[in-house]
Amino acid sequence: MFYAGGYNCPYQDCQWLSVRRALKDLDPGTSDVFVDLGSGKGKALLIAGQLPYRRVVGVEMNKELSCCAEQNINRARSRLRAGEVECLTANVLEWSIPDDSSVIFMFNPFVGQTFSTVVSRIIESYDRNPRSLHIIYEHPWEHDKLLRTGRVVVDSVRSSTSPPRRGWWQGGDVIVSYEVVGSATQGQLEQRKYHRASRPSRAFRRWSVPNGHNFDMSIPRSDELCT
Repeated sequence: MFYAGGYNCPYQDCQWLSVRRALKDLDPGTSDVFVDLGSGKGKALLIAGQLPYRRVVGVEMNKELSCCAEQNINRARSRLRAGEVECLTANVLEWSIPDDSSVIFMFNPFVGQTFSTVVSRIIESYDRNPRSLHIIYEHPWEHDKLLRTGRVVVDSVRSSTSPPRRGWWQGGDVIVSYEVVGSATQGQLEQRKYHRASRPSRAFRRWSVPNGHNFDMSIPRSDELCT
């Protein structure tokens, strides 16, 4: 049993193929750094670790899950391409977003005030060191809130399941890739550019704007336990 207090969400593991495709879309190289916030047992770390990142790091507040992730990483070490792969036991609110990070991955690890604080810190990191920075958000509960910062634009949307279910973009089982930008004005211009670049898919049209999607999950209470 894994405790999920405050605004933290129940542990879930991602699907290998869909996450790998979302990460490969960004064409990571040996200077890129991948960060998984709420990394659980480390599945996304192993997926990223098979790509040529300079560093792959997970942050997990639950010590049992974090230790499990480290064991999984050690077992897979010989098959990993990334220069460094690790999982840290830490509270994301007490951990600084690396200013060299290029991909922030989240599988709906937290909502509410925790999400708002973390996003503010991601933007602050970008402002300290403007760079190519993407947020890959699976089951994006706080999609509307993220877009309303004015500091991100959607550049791709894909199903979080493989193969995709019929009409998958209408539900919440999606992986959305957001690019962090320097200002709200730039964000508006960039989003228009994405729309003009090609005929937008139905998935992109739905998820490139706030859509009020009602996710099939309640915000956890501090006394809840989750597996």
